[in-house]
Amino acid sequence: MSDTPINRRLLGAAAAIIAGLPVAVAGFLRLKYGRTVFADLVAFQKEQQQKKEVEALVEQNFKVIDFFEAHVKQTPDKEFVLHKDELLTYGELDRQANQLAHFVQQSEVAACMETVAIFIRNEPSFVVSWLAFAKLGLRIALINYNLKGRGLLYSIKACNVKMIACGNDKRLVQALADLMPELQAFGVKVWVVGKDLDEGLPLGMIPVDVKTLKERSDPIPRSVRDQQPVLDDSLYIFTSGTTGFPKAARVPHTRQLSGSFFQAALGLTKDDVVYVCLPLYHSMGFTVGLQNVIRVGGTVVISDFSAQRFWDEVRRYRATVILYIGETCRYLMAQQQRVDDGKYDHKVRYAVGLGLSSDIWEEFQKRFNIGRIVEFYGATDGTHTTTNLEGKLGSVGRYPLVYKVLQNAIVLVQCDIETAQPLRSPNGKCILTPPGEMGLMLFRLVDVSHFHGYVSEASTLKKLVRDVKKNGDLFFNTGDLMVQDKDGYLYFKDRLGDTFRWKSENVATREVAHVLNQYSGIQESNVYGVKVPGCDGRAGMAAVVFKEGHQLDPKAFFDHVFRSLPLFACPKFLRIIKKMDITGTFKHKKTNLAREGFDPNVISDPLFFVDDEKKTYAPLDKETFQKILVGKAKL
Repeated sequence: MSDTPINRRLLGAAAAIIAGLPVAVAGFLRLKYGRTVFADLVAFQKEQQQKKEVEALVEQNFKVIDFFEAHVKQTPDKEFVLHKDELLTYGELDRQANQLAHFVQQSEVAACMETVAIFIRNEPSFVVSWLAFAKLGLRIALINYNLKGRGLLYSIKACNVKMIACGNDKRLVQALADLMPELQAFGVKVWVVGKDLDEGLPLGMIPVDVKTLKERSDPIPRSVRDQQPVLDDSLYIFTSGTTGFPKAARVPHTRQLSGSFFQAALGLTKDDVVYVCLPLYHSMGFTVGLQNVIRVGGTVVISDFSAQRFWDEVRRYRATVILYIGETCRYLMAQQQRVDDGKYDHKVRYAVGLGLSSDIWEEFQKRFNIGRIVEFYGATDGTHTTTNLEGKLGSVGRYPLVYKVLQNAIVLVQCDIETAQPLRSPNGKCILTPPGEMGLMLFRLVDVSHFHGYVSEASTLKKLVRDVKKNGDLFFNTGDLMVQDKDGYLYFKDRLGDTFRWKSENVATREVAHVLNQYSGIQESNVYGVKVPGCDGRAGMAAVVFKEGHQLDPKAFFDHVFRSLPLFACPKFLRIIKKMDITGTFKHKKTNLAREGFDPNVISDPLFFVDDEKKTYAPLDKETFQKILVGKAKL
């Protein structure tokens, strides 16, 4: 364990436990469960205490909105939301939310427990809308503001939305205007929520100016939302949809409540200012950011991600906590070095997030002077979270042996990469992977109700795995490949669906990308498998973005790749692109790239293939492409 304040407290408590045990017993426990067994026991006890705290709130039908209203009474003048030049207090946002809630009630658009949607960018109107709808006990669908067309309509219909709160943004208004005939046919109302609204909204849209609403601002009685049970759905949060339409994950109030405690273990307080530039329609920005701030009564900075102004805003708002996800850290690293990088003029205590690649971890932390990196593993649809509280490079947390005995919540099993299903032994049970080997991570479920699943029942059933270790047990399939070392540290390797087979070997795309990104001049790379006629499996291909002023040196790049990776994992094809196609949560999109393959007839980007004879990456033209198709060119 590293020497952090939290770990020192854990070790101090562990020492008290040890003092009460005979030396022989303490020695035996260390030998059986590892040298950190007592600190692990203390950490486990703290988790159980927090779980009991949440359970006590659940028994009172307590919801996250109740935290907010308590802070309104106690500290109405406290800064709650900072956005651009706006400063909104708890009291001010409560007034606006109450007015909007009364407006909703009078409009008879939605009754308690019906579903409304928020289709708003990162701005105060999003927060006002969520507060108003939560006060009324409505189910709320958080919709990706990058969607349009069929994808947007699918998300609206999937949740049976009755009304949409749309942001005062021309792109969002137009996206819904294009769907108005279908929405009106389904009886869906569209309100454009904001302030200083423009005239001339598309036909059928209703302007709702939160700045000039004439509704009364007295509180909505808690009895209104108490009609909605805590086990009922509070939110629908969509998965990123990297391979098709996103799935709507069901988030009941119980899960939302427990999620608001995520940063409790990190020491988040009312004095913290959390900088949220990740989309509020996603769990990271909404739950880890906004909802955790609401629980403690702190301040949240709402922005959108910009690598150019990220640190300027962190300094301007005196943020103490920053969130990251996906490739955001890499984009920050790609910015030209500034004289104020690494200076002690920001107030950041820690950065929390997921997806920080180990190849830039230490450099990122050092360059920007971040005292503590808290990498974790979690998913909108997942049932368990692991958190790296110790700063272990590259790890998403530790699941020690004593946890396996007391909780048995996580197992890693062998799986078929192509079918994405666990492999089973002759006795029908899953085959567990030993330390150091990559396996599919499963989370144990107490029962089916423990997994809240998706709006689609078919999608829910696909994520369940039965009879894993014994007859009758039930697990959630994360779809993620992990490695656990002998000390219990977990390392994310890849997603099933991203991993592919070549030459009878499994290729983890994230591991290959990690190696490619270490080559001088590469900003980011996206690795995927492509079909080659006459070959089993898929050949590796990488779409690569170079930093400004850099270009491919085919021979040097070949040497780097083949020196660093096993032969089966070396990309057979390269595609040099100017900009990476990503989701709204900064995940690389692979589907279209894989579909286009390595065909120069449809791809205008520079293409290269492995020339094994010359030991280099050579340009891939139409003639060579034809030779590969008929098997005359060796890969």
